[in-house]
Amino acid sequence: VNALKTTASTSTLRTRALLAVTTTAMIIRLSEYLETHSVADHSSLVLLFSTALLQWAMLDRSSVALLAATVTSIGGPISELPFVAHGFWEYLDSAADYFPLQNAPPGNTVLEFVLNEDYQNLALSGITGPCYFAVATDAIALGRWFDLEKSINDEA
Repeated sequence: VNALKTTASTSTLRTRALLAVTTTAMIIRLSEYLETHSVADHSSLVLLFSTALLQWAMLDRSSVALLAATVTSIGGPISELPFVAHGFWEYLDSAADYFPLQNAPPGNTVLEFVLNEDYQNLALSGITGPCYFAVATDAIALGRWFDLEKSINDEA
């Protein structure tokens, strides 16, 4: 009975993980479409966050995963700032609509060291957050599946 229950759990977690990865890829493709087809900014953000929340609601529903994905959706885009500041990548001009440090006081030596002197003008895409939310949701789903697989193999 326990082996049958474990098999069902493994199958369920595998299915959720594969669905999470697939839906995340779809959310990222949707963000690409919205960025390149001049869809109104706020409606794009609402659509993407709604889609990412729907993904979480369909595949997880735990408050811990919601918190982790929410923190990731905020911190993820902010973590891109050093890469943008040093020219490792940039957003399309039409997509660079979010300036998270525009109100930071000038002359902050730490920010200048990490991000260069022009840190107040660093721009990100405002709809990047929902993509990070979705990626966090699929990472959690994959982690749960892999963790169960590991514990089964450790017991064998």
